[in-house]
Amino acid sequence: MKEKKNRRADKSAVPQKTGETAKPAPVTTETKEARWVNMMIIRAVREHATDIHVGQGPKGLTVSFRVDGALHSVPAPEMDLQPAVVSRLKKMARMKLEDERVPRDGRFGAIVDSREIDFRVHILPTSYGESMTLRLLDRATLIPMDKLGFSSAAMTSLRKMMEKPRGMILVAGPAGSGKTMTLYAMLAELAKSDKKVVTLEYPIEYDLPNVIQSQIDPRTGYDYTAALRVIARQDPDVVMVGGLEDADTAKAALQTVLGGHLVLSSIHANDAAEATARLLSMGIDPLLLGAGLEGIVEQRVLRRVCPSCKERVAPSKHEAGWLGLKPGQKLVKGRGCDECRNTGYKGRVGVFAVLPATEEFRDLVLTRPEPAALRRFYRTAEVGALYQESANKAKAGLTTLDEVLRVTPPWPSL
Repeated sequence: MKEKKNRRADKSAVPQKTGETAKPAPVTTETKEARWVNMMIIRAVREHATDIHVGQGPKGLTVSFRVDGALHSVPAPEMDLQPAVVSRLKKMARMKLEDERVPRDGRFGAIVDSREIDFRVHILPTSYGESMTLRLLDRATLIPMDKLGFSSAAMTSLRKMMEKPRGMILVAGPAGSGKTMTLYAMLAELAKSDKKVVTLEYPIEYDLPNVIQSQIDPRTGYDYTAALRVIARQDPDVVMVGGLEDADTAKAALQTVLGGHLVLSSIHANDAAEATARLLSMGIDPLLLGAGLEGIVEQRVLRRVCPSCKERVAPSKHEAGWLGLKPGQKLVKGRGCDECRNTGYKGRVGVFAVLPATEEFRDLVLTRPEPAALRRFYRTAEVGALYQESANKAKAGLTTLDEVLRVTPPWPSL
């Protein structure tokens, strides 16, 4: 592993402004803690981990990787090496060693197997010490839109929305559902056209060619709302807002739409009905929401069946009923092997439901509907199809019914 030399960080080790990333700490491979940290990082990258968790408990450090959405433990360093390992990670992230009772953010970069990896580090004080999480961002893993997992119908619908000169396209899903990856894929496609694309992010996670990226810095008063007030002076065609986390940001983003811009953003919500209800509960004017919203993309990520141990099997009556299988139709499952740690899954695939804002939807929003009314609307309109899209992935052999029901259960009874 080589640590990157071209990254810069400020003294407080918080995410940097546009174009800046963290400078790695000097490499001292002679020390035991440096060797242990390097090997942990190499292993995490090679196992395609998205996060490394280093926690302190009553018996010392615990270390685990999040792979394909699931945590699994890995051996921790020897007890006498643990304090030095924690200090090493803090130094790499340019954190002060003595600030142990406050949350902190930092970052550093490394090159593993010729791949550029950025690490976003967050520390939270706990009853036993500090909990450290390292988010791995692989610059080689940006996925084009047509490889994310959209069905042909969903892709066609989304691209029609992206061709509009104005409107808000909102990506909805819980944490860890891949919303950021989808937004970046959309931006990369829009940046290939004759449009000027500007992003407002906190932090900037990937550098995109032909895109002007601006990093929010709340410490200086440069928050999403302040940035959106002046964004029109940049004469953008497309604006990406990292997330609609509060009423002021949501209102400013929708007002940007009315100024004649296409706005992309995300919101933490389980589905389109919940996303709409959240915006209304923030106090967003229904007229503003109805006029500005172009559509919502619901999304999740499903674990893929392991390609090394997959096999075709006859479905049970339960599976055939849930998936509507034809007589003789088989499913694909993983037996479990060393490649997938005997889980039967390796890798992930996205699943999406694209829900354009129709005139019926705009009329409904004007009435300030309750969440139950919104769910009835989507069900009646037959557009809440995330479960069906997931079921199609199972029938195609990409995942299993168990994974479908775990991640995208069908509509609840109303």
